[in-house]
Amino acid sequence: MHLYFGNRIFWKCNVSACKKSITLRIGTWFENSRLPFTTAVRFIYFWSKELSSIKFCQHEIEICNNTTVDWNSYMREVAVHALLQRNKKAIGGPGKIVEIDESLFTKRKNNCGRVLPPQWIFGGICRENGEVFLVQVDDRSQETLTEKIKEFIVPGSIIYSDSWSGYSTERLFEAGYEHLKVNHSKNFVDPDTGVHTQKVERMWGSAKWRNKRHRGTARHHLECYLAEFAWRKHVAGEDVFKAVLQEIQAFMPPVVNMSK
Repeated sequence: MHLYFGNRIFWKCNVSACKKSITLRIGTWFENSRLPFTTAVRFIYFWSKELSSIKFCQHEIEICNNTTVDWNSYMREVAVHALLQRNKKAIGGPGKIVEIDESLFTKRKNNCGRVLPPQWIFGGICRENGEVFLVQVDDRSQETLTEKIKEFIVPGSIIYSDSWSGYSTERLFEAGYEHLKVNHSKNFVDPDTGVHTQKVERMWGSAKWRNKRHRGTARHHLECYLAEFAWRKHVAGEDVFKAVLQEIQAFMPPVVNMSK
């Protein structure tokens, strides 16, 4: 097989008795896209650099508003899939510190002037390797938060939190965790234990900045935006463009039938 470039990009068999050809898109994530292949790849590259706003894409790759919105949605779909695969493995581990916190994503107005409903997000970050989890919750009760901790944090982890009553030291101890608190009404860093939650608070700052860029996010879209944020945290320090191409391949592995 040889790859040919021209008005279209395609593979062609060099065996004279065969001479079958197949376009580069067939059987791949790109198959149903109407964008020129090179434009699609450029969009993915810019998305990896967080340069995929409507205004930027209009000027740099000359695609319309709706196409930009659609392709940003496609990319977040890939991020959601990647995060679901990662979340099959909880974060932390014996002796590792996981900072946890819950945060309210807000009563901002959307583009129609309507106030968006408050949305509670519960999350955590492992100090040792930077792994994160983010999950939308209906409330901050002990039952809900303990359930999510058991789902997303490996038993044996050392959990740092603020003094919110939803974090039950007794319940967490019974579930196999060590739990230390800091009372933020008195100190940012506990003077006796050195416990603080500044890393997870910085994570919320970054996540809320991203949400603000999107002028607030409707509840049914928020998980996708947070999945993108969490995925980017997972690949921080890597070549993000290469990483997202690998995620696309994992999301929809190429399948080609040359017998047709």
